[in-house]
Parts: sequence; C-alpha cells; structure tokens
Amino acid sequence: MAKLIFDPAGYTVTEGTESVELLAKEFALLQFLYEHRGKAFSREQLLDRVWVLEYPVERTIDDHIYRLRKKLHRWGHVRINTIRGYGYSLSIAEPKGMDNPSMRDEEIQSAVTGLFEKYHLLGQGKSIMALAAQHEVLGFEIDAFYRRYIRFLQADIKWFVETNELQPGERLYGLLLILAGITPDSTRVLGYCERALKQGLMPPTQHREMEILNILEVYADAGLPEMAVERFEQTRRVVEQDGLTGFVMPVALMEMYVHLVAGNWNEADQTAARLERLLEKEPYIREIGRFGVFKGLRLLSEGREREAEQCLDEGLEVLSMSLHMPLYLAAINQINLFLRRRYPESPLVHKFASLFEATEKEYHLLELRPAMEQCIMDTLSVETGKKE
Repeated sequence: MAKLIFDPAGYTVTEGTESVELLAKEFALLQFLYEHRGKAFSREQLLDRVWVLEYPVERTIDDHIYRLRKKLHRWGHVRINTIRGYGYSLSIAEPKGMDNPSMRDEEIQSAVTGLFEKYHLLGQGKSIMALAAQHEVLGFEIDAFYRRYIRFLQADIKWFVETNELQPGERLYGLLLILAGITPDSTRVLGYCERALKQGLMPPTQHREMEILNILEVYADAGLPEMAVERFEQTRRVVEQDGLTGFVMPVALMEMYVHLVAGNWNEADQTAARLERLLEKEPYIREIGRFGVFKGLRLLSEGREREAEQCLDEGLEVLSMSLHMPLYLAAINQINLFLRRRYPESPLVHKFASLFEATEKEYHLLELRPAMEQCIMDTLSVETGKKE
C-alpha cells in the first residue's frame, strides 16, 4: 500500500518522489484522516479532533476537503470520499505492482542497503522513509530490519502491539523504548526494563544496548541519576571492548543528560565540550537535535531562560525534522521532567506541559499507552511462567 510521509516542520506530505505543501489545518486534517483511513467521520467529529478549542463552522471542513482534493489530485490512489449525509473518509488504493529487473539485481540491493545504513548512522529518519516510499519505483526490496525500523521511527505503537512480524523479545524492546519517552511515570518503566534484563528476554544485541545505554536514561528520568553514574564505567568498558564506535556519541549524550539531572554541572560541561568536538567531525542530525535540547537544560540551570527556551525549541525542531518520533517524544518528556523537578516556578513549565499534552492528543498516546503496557506485562508474565 502507498505510504504518505508527513513532515510537520514544513507541513509537507510526500508520496513516492512527489511532495505537496499544505497549510497547517489542511496538514492536520489529512494526517488525521490518514491515520484513521477506511473509517468515516462526521463533520462535527473532524472539527472536534482537528480544530481543538476552536469554534469554526461545519462549512470549514468542506472548504478544507475541497482544497486538499485539488492539491492531491495527482495521487489518484489517495481518495477523500464523501459519505453522503454524514461526512468524509480517506482510502488508499493498492498501487499496481511493477516487475522491475532491479528487484533481482544483487548490486542494486546491496547499494540500497548501504544507503539505508548510512542514513541510519547519520540520523536521517526523513531520508530513510523517503527512500522506503520509493522502493517500488526504484526497484528494490526493503530489508526486514529497516521495515521494522521505519515502524519504530514513526512510533507506530499500534503496529508494535498487534504485529506478528516480531519475536516477543524484539517487540518488548521496541515498546520499552517508546514507552520510556511518552510516559511521565518513569519509575514504572524502569521496573519493566529491569525485569526484562533480569529475565534475559531481549535478543543479545538489544539486551546489551538496554543494559549499557537505554536504561541509564530511564534511571535519570525516574529521579535516580546516581544509579546511572555508577554504571558509566561499565558502559565505557563494553563500548571499548566490543568496538562499538557507533555508540560513542549516544553514550556521551546519555552521560550529559544524567549529569544534568544529577546537578553535576562541571561533569555536564565537560561532556558537552566533548560532544561539540564529536559533532564537528560527525554532524549527525539526530544527535544535533538531542544536544540542542540538553544545552537548553544546562542554560536553564544558569538562569539564562530566554537562551534556554530558544535552544530547547531549536533542538526539538531538529528532532522533528529528522522524523525520529521516539526521540522527539522523549525529548519533550525529559524537558517536562527536568522543569517540574528543578524549576517548577518557571514560565516554561506551562509551555512544555502544553506541548506534551498536544503531542499526546496528536499521537493518541492516552489511548495507546494502556495497550502498550498490557503487551509489555503479558510478555514479562508469559516468560516468567515459562521459567517457573
């Protein structure tokens, strides 16, 4: 099925090799219909979902649908259907398959895999999804790893909960990473992560990444940064012993964040200086965005609120542009946790709490979190039962 790629930074929608620029509400309306494709909505329901806290008339929906149809006319398989006397629905027709000779060309398949790997390293989620969207036109198969990784980049929670394409341990790892970034109750997430590690439920590579990297940020989120600091030496040792050169920058970012939460300002500044040197040599988008957010938190600690706000906004914008939604959501959550714990009187508290709430609504997190947690608990319980 054809896939639309939504870029909230520029209100553009991409399908295959073509992009369309939309106005903000056109973008929000199309994205909502796309996320619920095949389901009909009344005009009143669309107003409630897309024009939250606004009071437009029902004619507003008809006007926006008219403009969307004009802008999307070239994509004949993307249809906004009128449900007479009720409202609208969106459907996407199955495109005709293409028997490209390149599908069987090992050299092309290898070159494309190399592109995916490079974009992954550079943190260019947008490039990964744009390349994947063109796979039929260009004639290549998407590697199974990257089919799953694209779902992760999109924070496709529903897919992770329902899919049969993942082993239980792989599903558990993906859900834990996403859940850690979208729930303010980090203590509960920490409990899930510790149980998953203790029971050895995840594949070896993902177990190692959780143990030396991911869980350390969860310790900080849960207000236990000192427990993360105690494990820094082990993380550095594993990275060096296993030759994990790709972990150097993510580990440094994790250490900076942990030091910020702990109030270890000198250590945070030293790590920030090291990160600036690393980013000069390897300016990866994903890491640039996270570093911008953490620089903003450090500026807050120095009382430079205006500069901090600018830095936080820019960091989030870069993460949004990278289309790495789990990291974008996690950054918003971490900003909120940091503000509430250290600077509850700051005027920025309301701004970023509102952003978190808006993001919850946009990605239906309140509806999806219970299913995520149930899936995680079911996996932990089933595996515990097997061992017993």
